[in-house]
Amino acid sequence: MSSNKPFSALILAGGQSSRMGQDKALLQLNGQSLLEHMQQLALDSGAVEVLISRNQPGFIADAESAQQQGPLAGILAALQHCSSTQLLVLPIDTPLLSAASLQQLVLQANGAAAYFANSPLPCVLPVSPALSELISNQLRSGQRPVKALLSSLNAIALPAPTTELLNTNTPADWQQCLAVVNTGSLYA
Repeated sequence: MSSNKPFSALILAGGQSSRMGQDKALLQLNGQSLLEHMQQLALDSGAVEVLISRNQPGFIADAESAQQQGPLAGILAALQHCSSTQLLVLPIDTPLLSAASLQQLVLQANGAAAYFANSPLPCVLPVSPALSELISNQLRSGQRPVKALLSSLNAIALPAPTTELLNTNTPADWQQCLAVVNTGSLYA
């Protein structure tokens, strides 16, 4: 199942990875970097293009005025490169997401904003000049949480998939993720 509307995907890989102690995007999962894994996941979900927010040469960087302002700065910078009217935003550190769950998220969004309950990322955003203005205003007022943006957009909250939203911020989280990949269970 996939959305009838074409959508773009954005991978947020610009964080400092300070709690992990190394660049999360370069962690290895089944023989590929987490960045490669998430790009493939976005394509498997049906994205017509994959954008990457990463403050390094060759990627979409945050605007100078918005650096160090978190995921919203990455989303704002990527919007000017987006060719679709819907944007699926994926954090680099949720490698257990499935293409089926992401397809459901895009399908349920149906041109509106949507996310999984209790987790603002991943999310689907309706791309428009108004969205860029809303994010710019939010950043100017010091409101950096993605959850605040989703609230402003009256986003649809969908039931969350069980283990797929495991966030890998620390080495212990990463080991837990690898255990799930190797055993299929969060409680191995």
